[in-house]
Amino acid sequence: MKKILHAFALAAMLAAPMLPTQAAAGALQITGADPVAVITIPDSWTHAKVERGLEIKAPDEEIYLWFELVPPGQIEALQKEHDAYFAKEGVKFTSATETITQEVNGRPWSFTEMQATSADEPSIVRYIGINPKVASGKIIMMTYWASHAGHKKHDGAMKTMLDSLAFK
Repeated sequence: MKKILHAFALAAMLAAPMLPTQAAAGALQITGADPVAVITIPDSWTHAKVERGLEIKAPDEEIYLWFELVPPGQIEALQKEHDAYFAKEGVKFTSATETITQEVNGRPWSFTEMQATSADEPSIVRYIGINPKVASGKIIMMTYWASHAGHKKHDGAMKTMLDSLAFK
């Protein structure tokens, strides 16, 4: 599984220079109450504050992202909230990978990918836990929901955004 993830990451990095770039909207705090990290999003993407962080949408709404700061003991409850939202939106989960943990830029990240359908089209849902290494012990939970077409179309923008993630 790690070899597959590494192959996808390498392919995305190699393809990124060939993709059109988008202007950045500037650095956004993931959460105002406990500013542990900032992320830069493209100008054409929208964002809104949510209870525990930030919601970001691609201009065509083919990708939805949530960055939320939660104590480790609340991660399961957060996932259940998102699962309820997905059910309301007609998303049906068809399979999941095992959770894989690896270091990214010196911080532990955990990745769980769920295959799903939405309006009978294939979708991708990812839960990514990022340890910002803060005294509170809180975790940044990134939830990613995309159509397969949106996932491919916005791969370069997603790579740029994730590369911009900066911890305080």
